[in-house]
Amino acid sequence: MIKNNVKSLPKAKTSKMDLSTKISVFFITTIVLVILAVLVGYILYKSVPVFKEFSFFKFLFSGMWAPARDGEDGSYGLGKIILSTLMMLFLTLLFAIPLTIFSSLFITEYLKNRTKKFVITMIQLLAGIPSVVFGLFALDQIGPIFVAMGAPTSGNMMTASFTLAFMALPTMISLSVNAIESVPEGHRFASLGLGMTKEKTTFGVVLVAAMPKIITAIITGVARIIGETMAVILIAGNSTKGLNTGDGFFGFIFSSIRTLAGTIGLEMLENHGTTHESALYAIGMVLFVIVIFINLLIIAVGNINNKKTKSIKNLKHKKTKSIKNNYRYDNHNLNILVHTYTEKRFAKKVNSFILNFFMISSTAIIVGFTSWILLTVMIKGIGGFDSAAFVEIEGQRSGIFALLFTTILLVLATIIFAIPLALIVAIYLAEYAHKDSKFAKVIRFSINVLASTPSIVFGVFGLSLFVVGMGIPMSIFAASLTMTIVILPSMITNFEDSITGVPLLYKEAAYGMGMTKTGVLLKVIIPNSTKGLVTATILAVARIIGESAPVYLTLGTAVRMPSEGFFSSGATLTTQIYMMASEGNDPHTLGVAYQIALVTIFLVLGLNFLSKYIGFKLNPINKKISIKMRFKLFIGMFTWTSIKKVSLKTKKDTISLYKKWINFFNFKRMKIYIKNAKTRNKVIKTIKSESKLKSKSKNKTEIKESEN
Repeated sequence: MIKNNVKSLPKAKTSKMDLSTKISVFFITTIVLVILAVLVGYILYKSVPVFKEFSFFKFLFSGMWAPARDGEDGSYGLGKIILSTLMMLFLTLLFAIPLTIFSSLFITEYLKNRTKKFVITMIQLLAGIPSVVFGLFALDQIGPIFVAMGAPTSGNMMTASFTLAFMALPTMISLSVNAIESVPEGHRFASLGLGMTKEKTTFGVVLVAAMPKIITAIITGVARIIGETMAVILIAGNSTKGLNTGDGFFGFIFSSIRTLAGTIGLEMLENHGTTHESALYAIGMVLFVIVIFINLLIIAVGNINNKKTKSIKNLKHKKTKSIKNNYRYDNHNLNILVHTYTEKRFAKKVNSFILNFFMISSTAIIVGFTSWILLTVMIKGIGGFDSAAFVEIEGQRSGIFALLFTTILLVLATIIFAIPLALIVAIYLAEYAHKDSKFAKVIRFSINVLASTPSIVFGVFGLSLFVVGMGIPMSIFAASLTMTIVILPSMITNFEDSITGVPLLYKEAAYGMGMTKTGVLLKVIIPNSTKGLVTATILAVARIIGESAPVYLTLGTAVRMPSEGFFSSGATLTTQIYMMASEGNDPHTLGVAYQIALVTIFLVLGLNFLSKYIGFKLNPINKKISIKMRFKLFIGMFTWTSIKKVSLKTKKDTISLYKKWINFFNFKRMKIYIKNAKTRNKVIKTIKSESKLKSKSKNKTEIKESEN
């Protein structure tokens, strides 16, 4: 009886209000789906003209991209651009994957309490830095390092790959940490109980168990790398000639390249005719197809993981049978094997030292890079502080105040559109849609695809539909409509998670008291999911501030006060950083760009910490803790003493590892190890030969019995 009551909720009273609420939710959900379908359909429609002149395969695999100019015939081939994008992706993953795996394992399996919180906070700080700030930093700091190594300019494939690796790391690490933490503790205890070292357990058991989800995290990072636009435009070089294969290895890795997303961002506002514009839309279609393929790959990896658990059980059963049938150990041989194997310590210690070294160094690299970029922005932003820039930037009508005001208006307008739409769709998915229905699965898949779609694709859609098609001028209003579509998928997902997080007992109690479905929604579900809704909204605001590609295409680039309200054109903080960074290496210009970057980072990181603070405050467990104590706990993570403790601990760990390695590196122990290895191999050979003889004799007896 108890099980049946838990599975099925009490029937709610139906009323006209419930019917109207249900119809409204269905209607607005349908509108959102229609908007998303129009986005895809419009991009496909605008891509058609280029395929009338060029075949699909010629467009994809031809190597020449030369848009028509001054009446000349153009050539639109993506072969070299696709190859450059894939090569940049390969180099980026070459940096990102080892750092992700080693640092994620070190964070989850070795760090504890305060140190773990400190490292995770540093990774979250890295995630909060806007992409254009990465581009500005790479152009000013990373590019010159590669120039000193032989690169012709700061903008090249190596600079772009190295920077994109650190841009994708926060997403990849956070998902990987969640995957590793979900591995049952029993796996670790069983491995350690069998005598395996901590490092062997971490890499041989925990990593293997979490690998499918880690692969999913890496695939998600691939979507971020391929879709990045404005930062890549600043640091990749933007040459359409493709990879440099004539100047050796260094000439190859320092090639000036152009990516798919970067081509759209560079040429959309200055396209030369219908065919050129259609070719840019076709690039957007290619990016969209890549994103769909990535999401299908994530689903396939998840299904493989489910099948793998079943196959592992069958394999274990088969292995135990074969071992029982083939090998017989007597006490003498078994004692020799155990004794000689326990002396095999040198190899274990070397292996542990190497793995520890890579884990510690990977985590240190990430923390060091985050500190490097934040300190650079702070030092250059404060060092080159110009109070006059807040009122008027040189060569512009207004200053940073105008940029800040325009950004705030864009945030307000976007949130006004996005919150109701996202909330209603989330309510439909959480409360009305059946979990096993194909329609709900299609909606969720579409939302996941759009959540990982490059923002430049949304920018192109907004430019064509809202600005060109509907005649809305390039303004805050047009940019807010575009940004609503950009943040809508992630907001729907976060809102749905917060709504489904409301305990089932709350709903049962409300229905048991005779409340209607609408009453439960308004008085139970939404109030109890306020924490998640507010947090998701603040994170969406931080993304609006950090985005630049869609805003660049729909708002404009002129620095001016928004005197016409929501119909004013202008520039936001991030688009102005992009414009100033692309102008050149003038020290004064870069100083003002760093100043704007400092304001942007303070805004974005402040909003991220505000979301955490609200989540902490709304948690009933933490209500007894005073605000003063919370502030001390937060500041305590960044004090010199806490940082010193972290560095001293890692220093002690590395010294102890070096000492252990040196102690075991002696010739006497190596002689013992070699001698034991020889005896162990002899015993194993004798056991195998005896088992073969026994199996042959068994086969002969079976044959004789069958003949008789």
